[in-house]
Amino acid sequence: MSLLRLAVDPGGSLLKGFYTLDPFKPELILMEPDVTTVPLESLENYEQTKMGESNPENSAWIEYQDKCQAVGFLARKRFNADLQLQKRKFELALPKVLAMVGAISSKHKLENGTAIHLGILLPWGEYQDRVLFQELVTTALTRYKFKGREKSFSLELFLCLPEGGGIFSRGLPPGSNLKEKTFGVVMLGYRDTSILLIDRGEMSKGKTDPLGFSKMVESVKNQTSGLNLEELTSAICKPGKNSSYKALGELALNVDPVYREYETSRIRNAVATSKQEYWMMLSNWLKLQVPRTVDEVIISGGTAYYFQSQLNNLFSFSNVNWVEILETQLMNNFPQAASKSLNHRLTDVYGLFFFLCAKGIRQNKDVVGVTNG
Repeated sequence: MSLLRLAVDPGGSLLKGFYTLDPFKPELILMEPDVTTVPLESLENYEQTKMGESNPENSAWIEYQDKCQAVGFLARKRFNADLQLQKRKFELALPKVLAMVGAISSKHKLENGTAIHLGILLPWGEYQDRVLFQELVTTALTRYKFKGREKSFSLELFLCLPEGGGIFSRGLPPGSNLKEKTFGVVMLGYRDTSILLIDRGEMSKGKTDPLGFSKMVESVKNQTSGLNLEELTSAICKPGKNSSYKALGELALNVDPVYREYETSRIRNAVATSKQEYWMMLSNWLKLQVPRTVDEVIISGGTAYYFQSQLNNLFSFSNVNWVEILETQLMNNFPQAASKSLNHRLTDVYGLFFFLCAKGIRQNKDVVGVTNG
């Protein structure tokens, strides 16, 4: 029977996963983060009337406990789902995991009964719910439907780390002495900002607050009119010199030419003001949470690179680690991630993936050792 190893980051702007079957060959799976409840009749009608055939991760819906939910691209484009950022990640993680496992099983024709090793990242504030989530996902995987087909899997290994745990487990250079230093891990995402403090090898503190990049985007949206959040976020974060400036101007192309210059100026001014306000709020929070006594600050997340120079200045009292080794490994193995400027957003779950695989190998050796003994 096959074994699926899957590490998931149920992010607010992108649902990200790395997985492998036997033989070992890591693969990347990405989905939109949207989830919405939909009547079964609507989903059946979608299946009967659609033209063409998309990848299963782009047409994902699940049925579990008499409730049907569209997940990812289907939820966003067909059923107009929103990101539900006010909900805890923990609440939406279950349908996301079920949909991702269903999509992988469809792509690779996995048999029911396949064993799963699952790793997941949760914010520190929800990390306390990991035992409950393990119980829920273990039960759900044993019997649910993906796109109307019965699915049944056995969860043999479950690993949950707080956000930042993946880059800490794999992001330090070889030879780092964990037991003699104090580390601060800073994860800046779209929905949340998280910190972990590791003192001489042991996690001593963690904190998550909803201070992600979405705060800045919402501020821009409130100062302008008629802008789509997804398009606005993409324009603000456009990589390349002057690319964002140009992209922000393109958001006003649909406006009457008489007002276009005014609207373009308003958008760009709103971004400049919101960026300044957001950084002030974020930096004040980080100053309170990360003590100046830490030996090293490890930083990652998509938002972090938007404020890279500011963060280097803020933490100039310590050694700043941008996990270049892990990121280079990621880009070499998954060039499509670099081409989409996703490498900064994938390092945490990439580190979790290898930590999960290593734990599975150790567990297997222990079982073999006991059997042989």
